[in-house]
Amino acid sequence: MRYSLKEILQNTSSYIFYKKSDDIFEKEYETTLILPQVSEKAQNNSNVIFIPFKIPINDNVADAFYSIKKAISNGARGFFFDEIRFREEKYQNLLFEIIDQYKDKIDFIIMTPDTLQAIFELARYTIKNKFIKDVKVITVTGSVGKTSTTEMIYAILKEKYKVYRGEAMVNLRFRINHKILEADNDVDFLLFECSGANRGYPKIFSELLTPDCAVITKVGTENLGVFKSLDGIAEQKCGLLTCLHEENTAVLNDSPEIRKASKKYNCKKVYTKEGDYQLIKSDANGSKFIYKKKEYEVPVVGVHQINNAMKAIEAAKSFNIPYAVIKSGLKKFKSVGDRWITDNFNGTSFVSDCPNNPSYETMLSCINTFMNLYKDVENKRIAISGIRSLGEHEKKVHTDLAEFIAKQPVKEVICLEPEAKIVYEYLKENAPNIKTKYFEKPNSLGKDEPFVKYIIETLTDNQAFLMKGQGIDPKIRYEDVRVTLKSVFNK
Repeated sequence: MRYSLKEILQNTSSYIFYKKSDDIFEKEYETTLILPQVSEKAQNNSNVIFIPFKIPINDNVADAFYSIKKAISNGARGFFFDEIRFREEKYQNLLFEIIDQYKDKIDFIIMTPDTLQAIFELARYTIKNKFIKDVKVITVTGSVGKTSTTEMIYAILKEKYKVYRGEAMVNLRFRINHKILEADNDVDFLLFECSGANRGYPKIFSELLTPDCAVITKVGTENLGVFKSLDGIAEQKCGLLTCLHEENTAVLNDSPEIRKASKKYNCKKVYTKEGDYQLIKSDANGSKFIYKKKEYEVPVVGVHQINNAMKAIEAAKSFNIPYAVIKSGLKKFKSVGDRWITDNFNGTSFVSDCPNNPSYETMLSCINTFMNLYKDVENKRIAISGIRSLGEHEKKVHTDLAEFIAKQPVKEVICLEPEAKIVYEYLKENAPNIKTKYFEKPNSLGKDEPFVKYIIETLTDNQAFLMKGQGIDPKIRYEDVRVTLKSVFNK
């Protein structure tokens, strides 16, 4: 998106701290956040503004300013800077050093009390004023299924319309603000996946985006430690409906918690639930089903994806998109992230599903799918990491998970990390027919790590192995187990 400096200054709490000359006010500038984008945009446009999110207060000031220097060297003509940083002498000195060093390359510096707030203000202005069409906005949140549902909606919309989806699975507040600024001004739809992990975020997103349609996929155990109960989680998620009015549509999972939390919002409400569809078939190629007397297909593994598909269908129908377009789009849907990747290692069918922090609900759906797809394989094995953010509910949720696993026709369960030790201890005591192993959190996922080494040594013919673990972790990304196995077995 392109802006004049006048637009930026009039619509954000900011001011010009440094300017090379007065003719900067005659230009329009492109905004960007990510460094590769700076370089790419600078190739075709000499007027790029670099917008960092929060310059960290860092003892190593040179490191803190590396991103700005890099942006300027890649072609950025100006940048935002936080006033609070400028109050410290070391930041003042380095800012003046940058001006002196790059005075022939930068046009201006915009000073703002808070960069994040300034971008929020600019994004809100953009939504209301910068699109040449009557752009429609769709938002999606939920404890589970929000990325898949968002991608299904995107697959449908792009059959006929120009859609700005942005980068999948990057759904935090500062990135959604930047997504708006990155969009072309002639799109038909803006589609946003919105995190609800932080208190108040869905309400903030509703106020920023004023959606025409909001989707809440499901309320589950994720973040029970923060919001204390399913009712509390539903209340937070339904904050996404805050700015919907009576002509807008909310597509909601039909659960008591969501029905209760959504009752106060004045919009059209469409509820979907498990029993609303008729299954035709489900296998390794995906699922076919009938929903409201019409047949659809989603080409991804797992019947749980049908629940996401129903919500995508209803979101599309709220904009009067024809059945043929919806059906065609769903059939072309492709999942994103490290979801249900299958390999064969040493005669073992190896499945990894590690897109993010696993929840109780995703554990159940994933294990169910695995058991159904590999029902003819006698030696089925599972490796799971723990479920995070459960607070005082940690023991109960993991015990419930263990009780579920104990009923499955599985030969071995490998548990990782302290949280999952509850599952290990329950199975060891109550499921003597299931072999159990426990490993502390690995330091790495290389071939010599005890957990990975054990897998390598025990993969043999006629097995099916499921790795369901953390996708996002400060140190460990369990999808890397598959990468290591690939390097070992596929030489």
